[in-house]
Amino acid sequence: MTILEELWYGNITPTEYSRIENNDNYKEALRLVNQNQERLKATLTDEQNELLERLLTASEEFSNLIEFDCFKVGFKLGARLTIEAYI
Repeated sequence: MTILEELWYGNITPTEYSRIENNDNYKEALRLVNQNQERLKATLTDEQNELLERLLTASEEFSNLIEFDCFKVGFKLGARLTIEAYI
C-alpha cells in the first residue's frame, strides 16, 4: 500500500508520533504546568475554578487550531520540496 493509501484508509495517524513521551524537556514542562495549575486551583473559589477550567478548555482548543495549521503548512512545504526535487 502506498503512503497516500495508508493515509486515506486511516492507517497513519500523524498525532501518534508525538515526541512528548520520550522527551525530558516536554515532561518537565508538563510537570510544571500541572503542579502550578494544582497550586492555583487550591487557592480559588468554586466560581473561579470553573472560570479557570473554561479558560483552559478554550486555550486547548486554540492550541489545537494552531497545531493543525502548522501541520498543514509543514505538509505543504514537504510536498513542495518533493516536487522541486524531481524538477
